Amino acid sequence: MEKIVKYYVELNTGKNNFLQLLEQNVVLFAQFTEDVISHWSFIQHENESLSKLNKQYEQEAEKQRTKVKELKAELIEARSQLAALDDQIELVRRMLRDDGSYIPEKSRKKLEFLTVKSSVEERSVESAPSETGIDYDHTDDDSLDQKKPGRVVRTQNLDRKRSRSVGREMTIDNDDDELQMHNSPKRSKDDLEIGFIESEKCPMKSTLNIPEAKRVGYRQSMNKSISEPYLMELRNLPMSTLQVMNPVLLKSQPTLAKTAVTSNTPTVDSIPSRTHFFTSKTVLKPEYCDVCEKRVTFGKLILRCNKCKTQCHQECRIGAVGLCVARTPMGRHAYRKLCDYVPPQAPFIPHIVVHCIDEIERRGVDVVGLYRVPGTETHILDLLAKFLGGKGVPNLKIIADINVLTGCLKKFFQQLKEPLIPLTSRQDFISAAMEVDELKKMDHVHQAIKELPYPNRDTLCFLVMHLQRVAGASAFNKMPKTNLAKIFGPTVLGFSDQQAQNVTQMIDDSSKSELVMQLLLSLPQQYWKQYLPVTEQERIAAARTTTIAPANPRIITATNVVDGEADHERLFPSTMALIVLIPICLSMMSTEKAAEEFEESYLHGMLPLYYRKLFPFKPYIKWLRYGSDDYFRRREFAFILKGSIYLRYKSFDNGSYFEKEVISSVPEKIDIGAVYNVEPKCKQNSETFLPVEKEMVFDIDLSDYDEIRECCKGGSICKICWHFIVAAIKVIDPILLDDFGFEHRLWVYSGRRGVHCWVADKEARNMNNEERSAVAEYISVVMGGEGQKKKVFLNDESVLHPVIQRGLVVASNIFPVLLKEYSWLDSQESWEAMLKLIPDKTIADALESIFEKVDTAEERWQAIKMALSKPHIPDNCRFAVSEILLQYIYPRLDMNVSKGINHLLKSPFCIHPKTGKVCVPIDLEKVDEFDPTSVPAIDDLLKELSENDAGEENNIDNEKKNRKPLDYNRTTLKPYVQIFERFVSSLPKEDVAQREQSQMEF
Repeated sequence: MEKIVKYYVELNTGKNNFLQLLEQNVVLFAQFTEDVISHWSFIQHENESLSKLNKQYEQEAEKQRTKVKELKAELIEARSQLAALDDQIELVRRMLRDDGSYIPEKSRKKLEFLTVKSSVEERSVESAPSETGIDYDHTDDDSLDQKKPGRVVRTQNLDRKRSRSVGREMTIDNDDDELQMHNSPKRSKDDLEIGFIESEKCPMKSTLNIPEAKRVGYRQSMNKSISEPYLMELRNLPMSTLQVMNPVLLKSQPTLAKTAVTSNTPTVDSIPSRTHFFTSKTVLKPEYCDVCEKRVTFGKLILRCNKCKTQCHQECRIGAVGLCVARTPMGRHAYRKLCDYVPPQAPFIPHIVVHCIDEIERRGVDVVGLYRVPGTETHILDLLAKFLGGKGVPNLKIIADINVLTGCLKKFFQQLKEPLIPLTSRQDFISAAMEVDELKKMDHVHQAIKELPYPNRDTLCFLVMHLQRVAGASAFNKMPKTNLAKIFGPTVLGFSDQQAQNVTQMIDDSSKSELVMQLLLSLPQQYWKQYLPVTEQERIAAARTTTIAPANPRIITATNVVDGEADHERLFPSTMALIVLIPICLSMMSTEKAAEEFEESYLHGMLPLYYRKLFPFKPYIKWLRYGSDDYFRRREFAFILKGSIYLRYKSFDNGSYFEKEVISSVPEKIDIGAVYNVEPKCKQNSETFLPVEKEMVFDIDLSDYDEIRECCKGGSICKICWHFIVAAIKVIDPILLDDFGFEHRLWVYSGRRGVHCWVADKEARNMNNEERSAVAEYISVVMGGEGQKKKVFLNDESVLHPVIQRGLVVASNIFPVLLKEYSWLDSQESWEAMLKLIPDKTIADALESIFEKVDTAEERWQAIKMALSKPHIPDNCRFAVSEILLQYIYPRLDMNVSKGINHLLKSPFCIHPKTGKVCVPIDLEKVDEFDPTSVPAIDDLLKELSENDAGEENNIDNEKKNRKPLDYNRTTLKPYVQIFERFVSSLPKEDVAQREQSQMEF
């Protein structure tokens, strides 16, 4: 017992000691926690204060950045004005030198200060501080680097005032930070021609103190070509050195880090060229007028442009060439580099290229065989010699053969020391052209173009855009892009070995060059447009709104299905990446796509994302299976793959396999065919392969109305001619519903110029070819081909059929609308065409005499109706008014599409390759409101998808679980999918057992 008590006392004592120690620790911990909370509160308060202060500083910094941008723009504008004033002062100086004897002595003394540049000007040039901080932001530049010690840079005199260039040798010594300039003065022939020798103080050696510039690394690819011009080499010098050497070059050089996009289409007329700055000269040595090519004798006055050296008589000034592009070089030397021919101001395009293309496009690019038919070789060489060795610009208007101009342009590029695409960039372009993946191809060629030297890039841009305009007229000149690529490929890209070539290597190089040229010609003009700023004002505006290119896109793993199996090795760029790369910048494409042709070459690159995100597979498959996988299994599909590969008789076990195959193979077009007695893919194993069912379809194309519609032709459409489609729907749809009892009708816009109608009722699907033909002929009224004038004949009818009566109601409502828009009765030629539809010539002649007395088309139409409604008209004219209305307005069916059960038709929600628009359903309740020009195109949908996904990360795991989210609900495609879903939900569920039994009986 005592032991227990003792043990209890010890436990109690230990417990008390432990509690006492614990209490002490808890107190210490509480104090520590209180200190931490207090310190955290202080830090939080301090952090909030600093955050507010930081926000204020950021706002202030943003204001300063805005001011800097405005100052940059003002600086550029001021420099432009200063350059103009310098030109005026220089003109006054020359006038004083030339005509000094005619100026009174008193006035000459007042103007004596203008005859020689002041020492203040010279000192301001020598000691001008570096404006690098304003002109150039080195923090965004990764392509600058200083030259190595002792590097010699040779440049040409960019501001040429004589026919020969004054060479400048500049030695840069980094040790003593001195720039030594050695001018080698040369006497010019112009000195004798204008009657004076210009006196300039050209020191043999001048030493300038240049502040040491910060060394910045550069990308090797930006300066890797031996053909890179001095414009590229000078970027490696300190900015102050560049400013002293040639301030004009620095101001006009495009920004290295950023490229502004202008809104003007860069045609020949949009090249930023100055107007001619003519000055009069007294001829001492015989000259020739560049306009009339007549001789100007001694003592006569001649006008000469100070920039391009164009000279002409005073009376020939109006006929002088409109473009003033500085000429370089001034010597008669061939086999130079491209950089030797470019002007000192952007865009860096040789004057011979600008003038030849200008004259070719002025005459028209619809000449058959343009660039393929050769010109006379002697004439080509003579014209090239005049361009390269003459003082002015040859008068191209007197050259009768346009092939001489095209030959001169090709000969110029062929005589270059190095091709337009430098040899060091050759492999980059070939690799891009050989790339199989369209996205990588676009990305690689974009990088290769960006890394070209400025003269090469600008000239290539200008040439390609011209060739695209030539290819646009291929229907007339027979020169599509493939032909132009064969001609210009070797010229632009050259050969891998410029010296020795064997035949096999030349053939291989030519084929690669052709692929590269086809790739360049496939890029949209909106892409090339960004490299040619149009005017100085737009360049200033671009400097204020410069945008930085997006960062490298993210890459995610997508599912590639081959033969129904999943494969995760194929990589697709994410949504944002596709929007950036397809096609190279979708934001640069014009918003007015309704009037433009869609760039078909980029369709395949955009389709993967469209099929994965936007194609409504679920309602689509539900429609075509009609409640049975066996029915879907025997359905024929046809795919058109990239390269116009047409695959027929494709079938799938279920909708899931169909979806995977579409996403995997990325068809550019999907055609829906009939349901056969066996699976189409197994037709070779069956003795009988016959179509048993298919929706009844109707096809209406506006090209069948070309003889009467005047607003558009061919594939073009507008809201005016769309009235024909509206009339067709309003006529055919009631016939299908009321006369045949077909309740399930789907009208689909074809994506370009027509509509399709799918009749999904069971009775319609089970019709044979004869029954389908009977229905089509029941609806059709307009007969005859394009050459037949009269296409509607109602004379044999005693009473008009109800179908025709309903059609006349629709035609009577739409005909007056189109009569106001079209000149059907405005001219004698047009009303004669309508009067030919009246069988009685006496009535037609009487109406023609009435038409000459009235002014409006409405009055002439009323005269027709009154003349043909009289009680005693001939029997063959009883329905003449109805025949006219029906021939002009009644729908014109493509009978072959409707008659054949095995005829394939383009699927809804396909993308039309010519317009990029989606084949969307039409709401029958709002058929009058449907506007084909507002139908979303694939690039617009991808932009919308990208904007909705902005700021959100792609979740790969969720995408694997639910790879087909309903993303179309977040785009303008949503209302059209809803129309389609309503149509599918209205379809009755088929009796599968009954269908299978009927198939067994068959």
